[in-house]
Amino acid sequence: MNNKPISNPSTIHTFALDLGRATARSLFNTSWYGVHEIREDPEEPDEADFVASLPEDLLQLASKPSWEAPETPMANSMSDLDIATAIRAGRDPWAQHSEAEGRVLRRGNPPASLISAAFAATRIVDSEEHLRDLFCPGNVTHLICPSASLLFGLEQILPHVTAYWQGLLSSQEAANLHFIFGGEEDRLAHRTARRTHSLLDAKIERSLSQGASVLLLTTGGAQLSEGTASMITRRVDWPGFTPDLVIETLRLTHSSTGLLAEAQVRERLPDADTLKTFTPGQIDSAFAAPTTFKVADRLAEIARKMARPLPDFSLDNVHGIGEVRGYLDRMLNDLKAWRAGEVSWAEVTSSCVFYGPPGTGKTTLARAFASSAGIPIVETSYSDCQKFGHQGDMLAALDRAFAAAKEAVPAVLFIDELDSFSQRDAAQCNSSYMRGVVNGLLEQINRAKNVEGLILLGATNSLDAVDPAVIRSGRFDLKLNVPHPDKKGLEAILAAKLGDQNAGRLDLAALADQLLGQSGAVAEAVVRDAMGRARADRTPVNQGHLMSAADQIVPKLDDMILRRVAIHEAGHVIAMMCFDWPLPKRVGLTADGGQVEHMPFAMLTPKTAKERLQVLLAGRAAEICILGSPSSGAGLGKLSDLAQATSLSISIERQWGFGKTGLFWDAGSSQEMWRLPEKERRRVERHLQEASRSALALVTENKAQLVDLAEHLLRVREMSTRDIMTFSKHMTGEMPLGKASS
Repeated sequence: MNNKPISNPSTIHTFALDLGRATARSLFNTSWYGVHEIREDPEEPDEADFVASLPEDLLQLASKPSWEAPETPMANSMSDLDIATAIRAGRDPWAQHSEAEGRVLRRGNPPASLISAAFAATRIVDSEEHLRDLFCPGNVTHLICPSASLLFGLEQILPHVTAYWQGLLSSQEAANLHFIFGGEEDRLAHRTARRTHSLLDAKIERSLSQGASVLLLTTGGAQLSEGTASMITRRVDWPGFTPDLVIETLRLTHSSTGLLAEAQVRERLPDADTLKTFTPGQIDSAFAAPTTFKVADRLAEIARKMARPLPDFSLDNVHGIGEVRGYLDRMLNDLKAWRAGEVSWAEVTSSCVFYGPPGTGKTTLARAFASSAGIPIVETSYSDCQKFGHQGDMLAALDRAFAAAKEAVPAVLFIDELDSFSQRDAAQCNSSYMRGVVNGLLEQINRAKNVEGLILLGATNSLDAVDPAVIRSGRFDLKLNVPHPDKKGLEAILAAKLGDQNAGRLDLAALADQLLGQSGAVAEAVVRDAMGRARADRTPVNQGHLMSAADQIVPKLDDMILRRVAIHEAGHVIAMMCFDWPLPKRVGLTADGGQVEHMPFAMLTPKTAKERLQVLLAGRAAEICILGSPSSGAGLGKLSDLAQATSLSISIERQWGFGKTGLFWDAGSSQEMWRLPEKERRRVERHLQEASRSALALVTENKAQLVDLAEHLLRVREMSTRDIMTFSKHMTGEMPLGKASS
């Protein structure tokens, strides 16, 4: 065991540390009562300079502090075994010179929080150059604190501290320094067209006109106008209290020797991320403890009590999210590597937006990510911010959410309802309002990207509805589709909700078949209903409870309808295979009908556009081929086969220049079909009829394979790309497909 102190003040000679210690000691020339500072006469004969090694051209400091000279530590006369014994007993033999160990602060000395703040203030002047720059006429130095409470502590000591620094320079080098504190009234000034000149601008300009230099102090959440930002010559961030600040403060408050058992004290301290969130009051409360170890223990105790409880689930508890899990695992690994100092923040993927239908667990996914990372999450949304009132109040609420996340880093900031931040150029009655709101969000995101340790997550049901500037790379780097869970995912969700004891004796596969195409939220609702039924029957939950709950929430399709749906979806797949298209990602039969998920084409040619028309109409053609007539299923809603085929035909004629209408462009869609001139409507209808005939011929030629695929789909309910590939090899080996012609 190494019982030697890790660092000795007499052997460290860096400018920042020397000046920090001298600055902190200079506070002892001042009496402190509460928040009031009473300056003593600087000419008092007992006032002294303090130990520090500064550059030769700066004022040299004398060797003795104003309190009693440091004593020789007891540890110097103890064996390693005695030192280890004392430390195990909770005594610090490096901090004490006699048996009486305890605080060395006297009445009227500055509190520990202000001593720590004095050390922190030297971030402003961590080199000789920065010391001179601070007092250089015309310079504006911007110090940013994470919270208003820390800013208040600095406000108490800065007049004394900067006067001390100014005394280290010659009168020719040091201009007057004016303090300006950023206020709430300036946060939104730059967003208002009628008020481009903020109060901060006026204060800074007045100081500069008097030949002074300026020290501007704001919180991390404060927003500066462009005018104020343009005048800043240096920006300095103070992240908050750190283990190093605690150690240096303990040397002055609890060590009569200037030393302490640093390694053992550091082991007892909270982690750095938690410590930086402490308020001055919490620091002073802990430093009221009598010994170095008890101070560290008290800080750890406060940290435990203020720890935000993380959700009791992680990504391992989230099921049915497919390939999204791999991306999030990589983000977690990047975050872990950054926290270990292995990579820079610029190398870390720190943002993504989840998109997909409602109820797929996008919010749960964000919380699970934060829990897996072991960091807090700050949540907000469009509606959360809008409820505060008009645009200014809404932007202020958004600002508070970002500021809270910055204070808590490493942390996750989750923004829900991103689609409510709609496109600024959209033709809508409130477009000017939305432009201001979206611009405010963009500014916040831009600032957040510069905050190391801040993970930005967003969620939307419709990615296309979000203003493109919000979700572009650099703001949200990853766009992750969170789909409805597949059959295995549904089984996992049901099992997790039911618990291991119940899940093991129930047929969850049959229930998952019925719930296919539904969200995880629906699956959980079914389990809750089933458990309610079981409680009413005073029995454990059984299969009947589950199926009754499912029938209530997600009624089954009639067997005849289900068979028709299977034939319809098989028709789409057969057409894709005949055209040698990439196989679908997933094909499934759901309580709402069927679905075929496939990769969209980035670009179409006249040939592939005609193929696409045939694929869209192949489902309807398959119904005609096998059952003798089509159903209304091909035309249910704006996303139906017929709606998409009609829009595609209009695009062939009026957008892509593939038809006989010419090369003019018009933003037509299926909903505007009846507004087209009759001649163009006939051309669109001709495309549809030709594609329908070709699709019918195609599925008729491959009728046997169509029937086999439909029957297999009825049995398994869901097929992945791999399943389709395996089945097609078997199917085409026995009955080769008739290839389609475009």
